[in-house]
Amino acid sequence: MEKVEKIIILGAGPAGLAAALYAARAELNPLVLAGLQPGGQAALTNVIENYPGFPEGVGGADLGDLF
Repeated sequence: MEKVEKIIILGAGPAGLAAALYAARAELNPLVLAGLQPGGQAALTNVIENYPGFPEGVGGADLGDLF
């Protein structure tokens, strides 16, 4: 028997996790496929200066921890 997913999100960085949160709120039961680096490429970035909600910027690893 094959299993069909309603939504699959590739990547567990800030964008992927935000998409998963909204999909879960809509009761779509998202499947998130992540790579080897938790937090995606953003986790390796010192400061993300343009992420909504952080006017002073936020560290990539810190943002991943918040998710």
